[in-house]
Amino acid sequence: MIAALAIAFALTPLEDPDTWFHLAGGRFMWETGRWPVTNAFSFAVPDYPWIDLHWMFQLALYAAYRAGGVNGCIALAIALVLATTAFVYATSGRLAPPVVVAPVLALALAIASPRFVPRPELVSFALLGAYLWLLERRPFGRHLYLLVPLQVLWVNSHGLFAVGLVLIGCYWLGATLAFLPLPRGWRQESGCTPREWRHLTAALALAAAACVLNPYGVRGVLFPLLLLPKVTGASIFSMRIAELLPPFISGYARELTWGWVGLLAAAALSFLLNAGRWHLGRLLAVAAFGVLSTQTLRNMSIFAWIAVPAIAGNLGALVSRRANAVPSRAARRRGAAMPSGHSGPGRRLAEGAVAGVLALLLASVVTNHFALALGLKKKLGAGVSGFVPIHTLEFVRDIGIAGRPFNCMVAGGLMAWELFPGQQVFVDGRTEAYPEALFATYFHTIDAPASWPDIAARYQFDYAVLEHRSVDRWPLARYLAAGHGWTLVYYDESAAVFVPLDEAHRAVRERAERAFAETLAQRRQQPLPPAPGFFRRQVAIPVEDMQLQIGYGDFLRFLGKYAEAARAYQRVLLITPDDPDVRLSLGAAYWYGGDRDQAVSEWREILRRDPSFERARSALAEASRGER
Repeated sequence: MIAALAIAFALTPLEDPDTWFHLAGGRFMWETGRWPVTNAFSFAVPDYPWIDLHWMFQLALYAAYRAGGVNGCIALAIALVLATTAFVYATSGRLAPPVVVAPVLALALAIASPRFVPRPELVSFALLGAYLWLLERRPFGRHLYLLVPLQVLWVNSHGLFAVGLVLIGCYWLGATLAFLPLPRGWRQESGCTPREWRHLTAALALAAAACVLNPYGVRGVLFPLLLLPKVTGASIFSMRIAELLPPFISGYARELTWGWVGLLAAAALSFLLNAGRWHLGRLLAVAAFGVLSTQTLRNMSIFAWIAVPAIAGNLGALVSRRANAVPSRAARRRGAAMPSGHSGPGRRLAEGAVAGVLALLLASVVTNHFALALGLKKKLGAGVSGFVPIHTLEFVRDIGIAGRPFNCMVAGGLMAWELFPGQQVFVDGRTEAYPEALFATYFHTIDAPASWPDIAARYQFDYAVLEHRSVDRWPLARYLAAGHGWTLVYYDESAAVFVPLDEAHRAVRERAERAFAETLAQRRQQPLPPAPGFFRRQVAIPVEDMQLQIGYGDFLRFLGKYAEAARAYQRVLLITPDDPDVRLSLGAAYWYGGDRDQAVSEWREILRRDPSFERARSALAEASRGER
């Protein structure tokens, strides 16, 4: 069931924007036969150095794409998630019974699930699991030298390769401390013979030295140190990119963040309960990666994998001691010992409860109720997510819009994949491949749209592509749509396209306007889809379409396109008619679009369904006073 849960979490349409520039990097190497050394994808800084330590993963990802398209990439992600799960389960299974391991691993899977996308991070997860499996295998011997080639693989697949060295270092330090006169139980759990210690020391030293075996040599080894200031502290990225924010500040999937807090607490409690027999290597690893997980959202998943065997080791030891103690008490009480391997009703009840909880969790993931409850942009399925602006770039290509684009970061990867080498991008999500000054200019333009003329003149943009899933890009979209030398020529559920109003771009602008006018006419003629039945909503709730249409409606309302916004909200209410927030937004679209009677009707409908919804009552009060 754990394997099924891992597959269900990873089997989701491709939505992550970074996957696309990794695909583009893999294709570049496949076609040119060389590693990238400069940022060839960008016209803004084509000569800027690019240390691409993800090259092995990128080649594997591109090979998966050639074999199976986008679904091949998803299959690769599933394989890596399954490998991680198998290593962690096998490691923890040595330390505790399945009834202890399964729920903790299920929680770790849930916490890490937003990261289950085709990115190099999944290689780090799998290697982290393999390292735990090797380091928990006693006695320490020649098997530890497998860490050396694995470290070479890691340094050529992901910039987080230093995590492997830190993990080995924690176990090495724990084994070293065990030679000191510490409590006996600690030394028994953590200690090793001098010969074993030499194996562990050599493996750590060789793994560290092996990091230089990458296309960039010492520069590649130092890459994490160069990247660290960009993603921590007061850098321009640390408060801009959701995955780099601290867990609670990000506001992303708050329930999973509380799950991470619970896992932290469970790990700490397990060590307290097993205080007499601490495994110092596990303790140091949990402490180090626990602190790391408080810094950024994406580090929660790394801690989750580390925590599972640590908790299993502590609880497994408690279960073992209790099981060994029971026959003695029974013998004193009844004059007979319980048979070896006895499984009492309590344990069978616990196993049944764990199986039931896992089944409910699996069902919630498969039916998309898990994603709906947590507000995740994920659903069970394959292919490309509706949040990806594939159709936007098809329009750009079909109309012949070309040249130098201004694009938001999240669109840059897909544009590099779809348009390179014919066109280059302005910027994308590779923070290591651009100077910080360029990102500062980009963010300033997003924050202060009035500065647009300056950057447009400097880089001579021919068009702009803005994904609108994030509200921070909406002011710039409204600025460009309102004139200021530019005009809106296309928009859909994922992105919008703008072109200049100057004479040089008249031909392409008029082609785009004519084509989009036909598209709009077709959209308006299409009837709303039929409302899904109760059974379908329970078995496979269309969570992605709901989120997509809500965001689309909010964006259109921000641009003043109220009739189209209302249509987007109507699509959502066909799925979830009791959602008061969506109906409130629908009423606002009607009100500002001039249909005030219908707006009032929608707000009253909210109160009919939920009399306690105060925002609808406030909207009606404002409407009656003519204040809205």
